[in-house]
Amino acid sequence: MPLGFQMVVIPLYLSRAGFDPAFIGLLFTVSGLVTSGLVAVSGLLADRFGRSRFLIAGTALPITSYAILATTTDPAWLVVAAALGGVGLANGAAGALTVSSFDALLADRTSDKDRTRVFASAQALWNLALATGAVFAGVPEILRATGVGELDSYRPAFIASIAVIVVATLAVLPIRDVHRHADDRPTHWLPRRSVRPIVTYSIGIGLLGFGLGVAVQLMPLWLNLRFGVTEAQLGPWYAVAQLLSIASVIVVPWLDRRFGPSRSVLGMQLIAGALLALIVVMPTFALAASLFLMRSFLTNLAWPFQQSLLMSAVEPGERASAAGIGFSVWGFANALGPGIAGFLLATGVLALPLLFGAAAYATAGIVFGIGFGRIRRARLATERHSPAEAAS
Repeated sequence: MPLGFQMVVIPLYLSRAGFDPAFIGLLFTVSGLVTSGLVAVSGLLADRFGRSRFLIAGTALPITSYAILATTTDPAWLVVAAALGGVGLANGAAGALTVSSFDALLADRTSDKDRTRVFASAQALWNLALATGAVFAGVPEILRATGVGELDSYRPAFIASIAVIVVATLAVLPIRDVHRHADDRPTHWLPRRSVRPIVTYSIGIGLLGFGLGVAVQLMPLWLNLRFGVTEAQLGPWYAVAQLLSIASVIVVPWLDRRFGPSRSVLGMQLIAGALLALIVVMPTFALAASLFLMRSFLTNLAWPFQQSLLMSAVEPGERASAAGIGFSVWGFANALGPGIAGFLLATGVLALPLLFGAAAYATAGIVFGIGFGRIRRARLATERHSPAEAAS
């Protein structure tokens, strides 16, 4: 929920605080770089020492970030908040600790047959939480209408975010790691048995990270510069985009049966890239927001497939490491995007960030579609040959 609020509000809040787009982009870059630097290591350590511990620590860490946002606009402290978590989808150190452990914990509790459906359900709940947070993006404007100061109008929401994170931390405290068979435990620090799927996933997810960073994370600011809209106007669109994505619970299993995961990702990311490019030429905010809504729906549908493809392709004992390495690449590529976008927006070049993002999304779809399609065919061929070899 706090993330849903901040992904709409933070760019405009920082702009109202007097920071230019280049500095705002820098904060998102810091968040992504910290995530990319820590997440691979946290995944390796989580496989060794327990994934639930990392999930709990990562869930609690943004409390400090939102406390900083609620009390100061000092640039140095804002950099600290971005590094810990609370600015951007990468979510800094908090994102690094949670992402590698959460996917692996969920995969440990599901079968290959049910994994995509379970990840779709998790994605639907995630989208519902984001939508709820986005609905509250209009609260600062309501408070300003009652006479509250411009920056002071944001602080109650930051304090409420702290309360929500405390509740979330208490909710994950009972989670424990699944006891793994000795054969599933890692024998090396590096995931040597899952190199091919990890490399394929890292390339694809890295392209998605760059596309998100350069075209999407500063989208509220882009729409503000292009059409003059505020948080109160943006919030409902972001909320509807996430609410529509709850349909992934129904749509994802159907797509899985009809097209398979790799082809589904290929189609959705190609279309998402095209929609992002078309936003550039839209003459009104409503049309641009409608295309952005459809893009969000498609990319949210693709996430459960992407997670399931990786978790099904790697060895069970290397799942947290695989997720950590992939998200590390995602975080680094994501960190590059906002800095580039912020510079371009500051110089008045509005089209290029979206066109760069469109190309990245489309290329990522091709990597997932072709790369994991080949991995799946190789795996099925190996499984067919194994019984014959055993019989001989």
